[in-house]
Amino acid sequence: MIDMIGSVLLDALGYTTARLLFPIFTFGSVRVQALRAESQRHNWFGFARNPDGSCRIEATMAGWYGLFFWIAVVIVALVLLR
Repeated sequence: MIDMIGSVLLDALGYTTARLLFPIFTFGSVRVQALRAESQRHNWFGFARNPDGSCRIEATMAGWYGLFFWIAVVIVALVLLR
């Protein structure tokens, strides 16, 4: 049950956040891999180079980065509201 909730959070919230924010923050030089795309070789941080020179981030790692973004937002909000 908890595993399913974590998977939904990672896929829905984290992945969607990363898919929206990575191209904005990197001015389009980093794109997020499709959620159900073929597995390809990525480095430890989830990045790989596209043939056109841009970077691609693995979908699972993008989900984690998206969740880290929301955790940081909550921490900043708690600090500011304190």
